[in-house]
This record gives sequence, structure tokens and C-alpha cells, in this order.
Amino acid sequence: MIACLAIACALLIALDGLSLWRSQERRVQEAGRLAANMAQAVARHADDSITAADLALAYVVRRVEGDLDRDDFFGDLGEALAARAASLPQVAELFVFDDAGRWVANSLRVMPKDANNSGAAYFIYHRDHAAPGAYIGPPEKSRINGEWVMTVSRRISRPDGSFAGVAAATIPLSYLRDFYAGLDLGPDGVIALLRDSGALLMRYPFVESAADADASRSTLFRAYLARPAQGLLRDRSPVDAVERLYAYRHSERYPIVVTAALSYDALMAPWNEDALLHGAVLVVLALLAAAGGCSCIVQRRRIRQLARSQHASERRLRDMADNLPMMALRLDAGHRLDFCNTAGLAWLDIAPGPARAMHLADAAGPVLYAQWRPMLERALAGERVTFDCVAQLHGEARSLRMVFMPDLAEDAAGRGIVMLASDVTELKTGERRMQTIAANMPALLAFVDVNQRFTYSNGRADAAAGMHAGQMVGRSLQEVYGGTVYSLLESPVRTALAGEPVQFDYSVDQGGERRVLHNTFLPEHDAAGRVSGFIMLTDDVTAFKEAEQKLSRLARFDPLTGLPNRSQLCERLGEALRRGDRSGRALALIRLDIAGLREVNDALGHLGGDAVLKDVAARLMRSCRTTDLVARLGDNEFAILIEGLAEPDESRLLAAKLVEIMARPFEHADSAHHLAVTLGITLRHRETVDADALLRQAGDALRQAKQDARSLQAEALA
Repeated sequence: MIACLAIACALLIALDGLSLWRSQERRVQEAGRLAANMAQAVARHADDSITAADLALAYVVRRVEGDLDRDDFFGDLGEALAARAASLPQVAELFVFDDAGRWVANSLRVMPKDANNSGAAYFIYHRDHAAPGAYIGPPEKSRINGEWVMTVSRRISRPDGSFAGVAAATIPLSYLRDFYAGLDLGPDGVIALLRDSGALLMRYPFVESAADADASRSTLFRAYLARPAQGLLRDRSPVDAVERLYAYRHSERYPIVVTAALSYDALMAPWNEDALLHGAVLVVLALLAAAGGCSCIVQRRRIRQLARSQHASERRLRDMADNLPMMALRLDAGHRLDFCNTAGLAWLDIAPGPARAMHLADAAGPVLYAQWRPMLERALAGERVTFDCVAQLHGEARSLRMVFMPDLAEDAAGRGIVMLASDVTELKTGERRMQTIAANMPALLAFVDVNQRFTYSNGRADAAAGMHAGQMVGRSLQEVYGGTVYSLLESPVRTALAGEPVQFDYSVDQGGERRVLHNTFLPEHDAAGRVSGFIMLTDDVTAFKEAEQKLSRLARFDPLTGLPNRSQLCERLGEALRRGDRSGRALALIRLDIAGLREVNDALGHLGGDAVLKDVAARLMRSCRTTDLVARLGDNEFAILIEGLAEPDESRLLAAKLVEIMARPFEHADSAHHLAVTLGITLRHRETVDADALLRQAGDALRQAKQDARSLQAEALA
């Protein structure tokens, strides 16, 4: 029966295929006749257009050759050309060129200066060939208006047969396109004119890049060479890669070939639709016929396959359950075991055989069953239940995460329960450790969600919050910190919620004291990669900042006198030099050496000597302007930086004043002590010098003053 149905279906498909093939052949033949008729019409139109231009050229050539012996034979030729061109719609312009290619007459009534066409293809052809007939040149852009034209030309000869010039006419391609636009070519249809050499004269639709293309190697041109008069072929265009049905025809008068091409896909579209419809109907009928015969066999095979598949699925599921690192049970409505995986057997310490139909109270023990029973009833009622519990497994307390899921029948009545239990003892232990660490951190540790609300806090106080950290959970950042502090946090919070870690410091007042807080915001991402909030770590670094400031001051100031040290002097000296460059005013650096301090230390001790040193620093500060800088460079050496000097004498006056002031006795502990001062001065106006060089020059001046026993000061110019 099945064999007969198969044979009948095959015969039906073969007959319908033969019918479709014959209809396709008829469709192609009809399209070929249509393309051939179009090619014939286009050829006649092209012959007529070229003939009209050629007749006008023949008239011009006869007139010019008859008047070559006149000196002014070109005099009124322009008017004659203009009248002739105006009477011919096919012709755009008429030209006459002499034997050197110069323009001597045209139909434009305008003669461009120094115009020459000696390089044109048609001019070269007529110059080198004495044939009197018309020559159809390649398409080119008009030098007058830039429009694409086709040229028709004739040779002008002298009575002795020598070359005298060329008469040429241009046929605008737009004239030909207007005629072709009236033909129904269908989608992707093409009309083309080619010379016998294979050069493309005209293509519709017009493609500028294909103008004057060489088609001599195309399949169409090879077919033309085999059958020059006319022919039909199917080929894919090298211009746009569209497959077409080409009909070509040679001109009866001129060396040109005309082609009319119809898109093969467009021609065959109706046939393809009919073929698809026939095929679909035929396939449906064949399938219906085959389905009836094969239904029994397929059904029997399906039943066997389903049985094997179900058995294999059950085996795979059982294997998967046995390899799960958790306990998996199935209970019926009476809480009896229907299935228990390998992990469950090991956890409950029961054998595989007796496990089936065993009551859960016997398998897990009455204590654990009593904990689970309320959740079992909820699962039987259709609810998914998740909870944690502690169970004694093999004499050891273990933390279990339980999931009870209802296994419902089609009538929604409770049919059983699926139980899953995973050992989370290590996870719970790790959580407790982390909570202990967080609770004992000496800083605030909190989590802020995307709504800027606290969802966790380790209970540590925050100097900026104004409340205990334990009260933060559930509140927003602005509620906890207030508007003033929140304005400091707002920008870093937005950066953290955008996914970027942030570290920053800010200060707040607490109990009348200024506290500095260091903050770290670490974004947290969910499984999809979205920011779910950020971890906030706030630490009070006030003591650290104060120590940092003290270290910074020790690095820049003398601890005894409080004056700037050498390091700060060099820094300020560099700034002063740059200010002097901008203002154009001079500056001076005075280095002072105080003699007699050792004797003071011997007499008063170190404490007394330190007190005298402080007096020395105070006298120097009082002697200088507020804009001057006094620094201590060493045990008994000081320096003074003076800026904005209008005259160099200002520094000398200050030096004299310093010598006078330092000559006064220093009184301490009811005794007077005299100190001697030696100065070295260096001046800098517009010279290029750096801070170190200026210090060295002042030091050199100081050493020179020490060596000269008669002088208390010496001066050096930078």
C-alpha cells in the first residue's frame, strides 16, 4: 500500500514538473520576441537620428568643399549651421574645424577663444583616413554645457584629396534616453548602443562610469561576432551583475549594434509564483496522501521511541540526582519516601532497598521530622518553602538549607513533595566570621543601596552622622547625615553608583572638635553586571592628619626659633625669583653668621643659649618688613630674603641696621652678653640665576666678610 502511494505521488510530481518546464520555455520565447522587437525599434530610431545628423553634415561638407578657393568661405557659415541645427531636434550642435583642429564655424553663434579639437578621436580618425563616410565617435561630455553627447562627423577634403578639416554634429544622449523612456522595459531592463569594435556608445538607464566602456570581451559581443545580423542570448551584465535576456540587432546603415535586454528575474517572476503555487499544492497533496499511509508506522515508532526516551530520561535524572552534592527526596502525600538519591541515603544512613516506602519520621528521626512537619504541610498545600535548620548527621551538628516544593497532579490536588537539602555549615561559619570581623572593625562599615539607603551597618559610630551607626539601617544618607554633610557626600555617592570606586576625606565638627574622616566607596554589582549599591568604609583619621601636619611643619620650620628652615627658604626663594622676573624689581639675600653663642652656652647652659637664640630670631624679625623672610640655616647662621627693592642701597641700609641692633647686649639671668654678627649680601636684578646659586653667592660674600677682619659685611652681585 505504501509503495503504491509512493509511485502515485512520484508520477504526479513528474507530470506537473513537465508542465511547468514547458510553460517556462514558452515564457522565455515570448520574452525573446518582445526583446527582438524592441531592438528593431531602437535600431531604426538610432539609424534615423544618425541619418538626420549625417545629412546635415553632408550638406555642410559639400558647401565647404565647394568654397575652399574663397578667402572668406567661412564668413557666413555659422548662420547656416545654426539654421540647420535648429531644424533638427536630434542635433544639439554643428561644428566645422580646419586642418589644425581650430574652430572656424559652429551653430552656437559664439566662437570660444583659442578653441581646438585636434585631440578629439573623430578628428584624428578623419585626419588619418580619407574615407568620405560618416564616423560615429565615442561618447563624450560637451565642452559647451557639460552634457553627454554622441558625435557624428565627416571629413572635409581639398580638391587634391588632402585633409582640409572636419565637420561634426553632436546628438545629445538625453534625446535618445527620452525615446527609450517610452519603452516598457520592465524592472532592470536595459537598452544599449555599441560600435562594431565593442565600444559602448549609449546605455539606458545611463551609468556615467560605464560611458565608452569596452564590451568586446563580453559574452554578448562574442555572440554578435558569431551571428552579426541579429541574435538572442541570456547573460549576466558586467555593469550591475543583473541576469538578463538580450536581443541584439545590427544597424542597416551604420557600424553599430543595438541591444534590448529584459531582466530574467522580472520575466520569470509570474512563472515562479505559479510554479511555487503548483509545487505547494502538489506537495500538500503528496504529504496528505503519504501521511495517511504512514500514520500507523510512524505512530508505532513514536510509541517505541517515547518509551525508550522516557526510560533514558529517568535514568539520566536519577544519575544527575545521585551526583548532586545535596540530599534529594520525593515524598508522597503520606510523607513516605518515593525516591532518595545517593547523598540522601548517606546523610540519613539508610540502605537503598528499605528506603522506598519508608516514612520520613523513621528515616530522619522523630526530632528532625517534628521540625520539618509544618513546612511539609505547607508544601502539600501548594507553597514553596525555604528555610534553614540544624540537624545531627553522624553525630555532628550540621547547618542545612531546606527547599520543599509541591509536586502537583493535573487536578491540583497534593500529589507529593520534592525535598532538597544542602549542607551550608561552612557558609554559615564564614558568615559568622565575617560578621565578627565587621563588628570589631575600628571603623564604620556599611552598605548603601541604589536608593541611597543603608541596608547594613556594623554598629560602629560615625563622627559625621550624629547618631549611632546601628540606627542607620533603613534610613537614607540625607536623613542620617543631614543636608550639610550630605552635600559633601553627594558627588562621591553618584560616582560610586555609576560603578567607579571613590576615596576622599572631609572634616566635620563634633563636640567642638574638628574631626577628619577618610571614606572609601566600593561599588557592588549584581549577577547581570548592574550596580546594586556600594560598600561604605568610614575611618576617623584626625590623629593621623594632625601627626602629618606636625611632620610637615618639622620638615619646613626650625623647631627652636619657629623660623623657616633651609628647605622652606629655597622654596620661597624660587618663588621670589619668578615674581622678580614678572615685576622687574630686584631682590637681595643676606646671610648672617652670629659669633659668641658658644661662650653664651658655656656661661648659661644650653637652655640659656636656646633662650638667647630665640631673642636673636625675635630681633631679626622686628628689624625686617612683614614682606621679608627670616630663616635659620644652621646653629649660628641665619638668612633674610628681601623682595621688591627699588634701589640696591635698601639692602645695605638693612644690613647696617642689623649690625647696629645685634651689637646691643642680650640680657639673660641678670647678665648681659655681647654677640658679633657678620653679613654677606647678594643682589639679583634681571640676571638669570636659580635659588641654589643665589644661596652660594651669599655664602661666598659671608666668607669674604669673615676673612676681611676690617669689614663686618661683604657684597656680591648676581
